Amino acid sequence: MDKRHLYEMDNATPGSRKRYIRSMFDSITVSYDRVNRVLSLGIDTRWRKSLVRAAGPLKDRQALDICCGSGAVSALLHREGARAAGLDFSRNMLKKGLEKGRLPGGAAAADACAMPFGDAVFDAAFIAFGIRNIPDLAPFMDEALRVLKPGGKLAILELSRPQNKIAAFFHSLYLEKIVPRIGGMISGKKSAYDYLAGTIATFIDPKTLQKMLEEKKFANCRVFPQTLGATFVLVCEKTKEDE
Repeated sequence: MDKRHLYEMDNATPGSRKRYIRSMFDSITVSYDRVNRVLSLGIDTRWRKSLVRAAGPLKDRQALDICCGSGAVSALLHREGARAAGLDFSRNMLKKGLEKGRLPGGAAAADACAMPFGDAVFDAAFIAFGIRNIPDLAPFMDEALRVLKPGGKLAILELSRPQNKIAAFFHSLYLEKIVPRIGGMISGKKSAYDYLAGTIATFIDPKTLQKMLEEKKFANCRVFPQTLGATFVLVCEKTKEDE
């Protein structure tokens, strides 16, 4: 795997890394959803549904879909009766989501670390397969805390690494050999899938992410592993003391 594309938590040069990531997602917009279906063997839709369910009832609630991409989660939120807004810094992804009608509540082309929303606006915020692409997690967590109402929930869906040794072996092999090859064949952008596979292999584990959120004063954090630990949902909430 090309080491240049490996994920690093980066507070020193987040600007340049963000520009690279934005350009990469802009370049794979057309094939992104199709590649996700193929690489996940069609399970990614079920994972997103579990993310939405984890936040509880959403009817008539204000929801934010962070790193919304082409709007797969936003569409699910809308079906649950939420008033959902999207946010992503890839304009190509947002354009695709709007064209497909997946972003009925609109979307903002903006950085997840500098959200263009007021304080305490949302009842729930969601981020699916996006947090590992944010190089500076502390400002993101601060922003998520800021835009949530007291008692509001942050729900995270992310890819991870199985703990079982046998599952971990085959998972690593899949990331290193299959993901870049198939992703590259479909999208024509193998380097993008080298990078994305690298972020999965090197991103912090769910418990470490939970600890970081708790240090930011998120409460009632719970982690739900899925598919032998290949993904997880993490749910936490903003306490009233952080109003």
